[in-house]
Amino acid sequence: MIHSVLRQALRTRGDEPAVLCHTGDRESTLKALSGLRLRPGDLRVDLDHHPLGEPFAIAGVGGQDQPDAVGLVAVVAASLTDLRRHLVTVQALPRTVHLVTVVVDTPGHHGPLVPGPPGIDEWNDLLESRVRRVGKRGWICELFFPNSVETGQALDCVVHGTTGGRRGGRATPLAGVQGVGAARWRPGDTAATGVSATGPVPLRRVSPVSDLVVRAGDRQPPLWEDAVVPHLDVPAVGARADVSDPVTSLAPIDEQCVNPVGFTKKAGGPLGDLSARGGRTVLREGEKVLATVPEDGTVTDLDVGRVRYLRGVRVDWSGHARPVAVVRAVVALAAAGVPVVSGPVPDWAAALGPELTATLTRLDATELADPLSREEHSVRLRRAALRAHGQRARWRALAERAGVPVPPDPLVSVMLCTRRPELVGFALAQVARQRGVRFELVLALHGFSAGHPEVGPAVAEFAATGIPITVYEAPADRVFGAVLNDAVDRTSGSVVAKWDDDDWYGPEHLADMVMARAYSCADLVGVTQDLVYLEELDLTVWRSYQTEKPSPDVVGSTIVVDRSVLRDVGGFRPLPRAIDSQLLLAVRRHSGRIYRTHGLGYLLRRAGQGHTWGADMGYFLRRSTRQWSGWRPSSLLEGEPAPLGRPESGPARTLLRTTEYTGGQS
Repeated sequence: MIHSVLRQALRTRGDEPAVLCHTGDRESTLKALSGLRLRPGDLRVDLDHHPLGEPFAIAGVGGQDQPDAVGLVAVVAASLTDLRRHLVTVQALPRTVHLVTVVVDTPGHHGPLVPGPPGIDEWNDLLESRVRRVGKRGWICELFFPNSVETGQALDCVVHGTTGGRRGGRATPLAGVQGVGAARWRPGDTAATGVSATGPVPLRRVSPVSDLVVRAGDRQPPLWEDAVVPHLDVPAVGARADVSDPVTSLAPIDEQCVNPVGFTKKAGGPLGDLSARGGRTVLREGEKVLATVPEDGTVTDLDVGRVRYLRGVRVDWSGHARPVAVVRAVVALAAAGVPVVSGPVPDWAAALGPELTATLTRLDATELADPLSREEHSVRLRRAALRAHGQRARWRALAERAGVPVPPDPLVSVMLCTRRPELVGFALAQVARQRGVRFELVLALHGFSAGHPEVGPAVAEFAATGIPITVYEAPADRVFGAVLNDAVDRTSGSVVAKWDDDDWYGPEHLADMVMARAYSCADLVGVTQDLVYLEELDLTVWRSYQTEKPSPDVVGSTIVVDRSVLRDVGGFRPLPRAIDSQLLLAVRRHSGRIYRTHGLGYLLRRAGQGHTWGADMGYFLRRSTRQWSGWRPSSLLEGEPAPLGRPESGPARTLLRTTEYTGGQS
């Protein structure tokens, strides 16, 4: 079908020239372009080998007294990862009347190529839009604008349509990129610009179009001639990482495509291997090759999908002709949460970074047969990989190298509302140990004052940590939902995190939520009740829900939501109970996206009474996958801190009293 669509588009494009581009696996993309009848002025481009910063030479277009648009631009990509990578490259293409976007194959969790218009009236002259499925999971999107459209912007709208939801934060600083393969450094960013090898960086009005330039390729690059915009030189495609700064010399991972979405908890599959075969790095199960890694080490969303059924992947470091290929492949698999294990890591793989290197060797392959150990290992891998090698993290590190200032990370406002003064010290200890994220706390005391003998010392000890805290004393007769809205009004962060006073949270709970929010582009994220401590029975149960997927329901005490989303859906309903479920329903009705990430950094406490959620103990026992006597959290919880303000107290889990509470799980 792809070939016939392109043939028809060439036949109907009028007198203007056509540009046909391809990227990714050459076997699947060139097949679609073979045998097409092209005119002398038409151009066929391999985007993967086009040097960023060099213009596309199209005869009869863009010159004096010449049209500024072509009749057809077609982009054929083997995967969404390949298509997103070259959003920066296609910015240099001229306007087009007819845009044909083809993705040969997509993972099951991605939607069709249905574009979202960029503004209120920018696409008013769109004459025709057509979306068709190719095979089982491929897609074709055609857009026809009689008066032409900016190619890069239109293609970006098509790419965004596969995920929908928020676009997510753009990596900073504003980037310029140059050289063959330089698109790997800024995937999915239409604000990035291809620049010349020597500079200077072009101006848009009076400002440079970039704040930092990365040049990829030449061993002896030419002299940089821009005194205002700094630059960094990085190794060419497939070259060994710079030994002086190995981590930041490695091209980043596009976390919008290669991420934990779609992770499966099934631990009964076979083990795969990442090894060398015939001079190439391959992913295989036994003798079956699942994917061949290209020279630059790019692992696509399709490659990740092909290995999801595996219990894990073992890394064989010997025999690889291109060290960067195996290193970037390991990074990508780890970022996707694929359980990767390894023996001793060679010195030439230092670009992995110390945290990821240590995590790879932490677990033996035999331990992956245990579902809980396997998922814990997956979480540690994705944390290490995305923090060091995600696009946002990489460009912040590059900016630091070049001395370019960047905005601070988003501020998360933790919102804790409680009726139980005896649990304030316990809850504040959980908040105080959060790491890897910038946050503040708004503590709403519902029906008692900060002068309470069990509250004052805990608040003072928390304030001594330097974490910003705001204390709000709410009247006892004020309905719970209204108290939450009062608390939100006292927050200053762009992201709000809801917190309960009696549950346990691991020290990286907030960081995991913020990370999931970034790669899922969801409006609201949270976890499930994977691990529950049944206090009356002194029993911990593991329920092992499917995670890393869009879901209509998450635990209310783990909700992390954009402040703007809360405002747009009308805030919390002024009700005494079921507050969280009503918020989730409001977000869904507002066409928002809810995402469920892993729940191993959270332990729900279930007492005999005092909960607004009316499920009994049998509900948790019937649905459990595994049970342990006593308090048995995941190792990711990292134990439990001593309650603040009570240095003489015993174990924190003995502090819960069964007082009536209308502000817990809903």
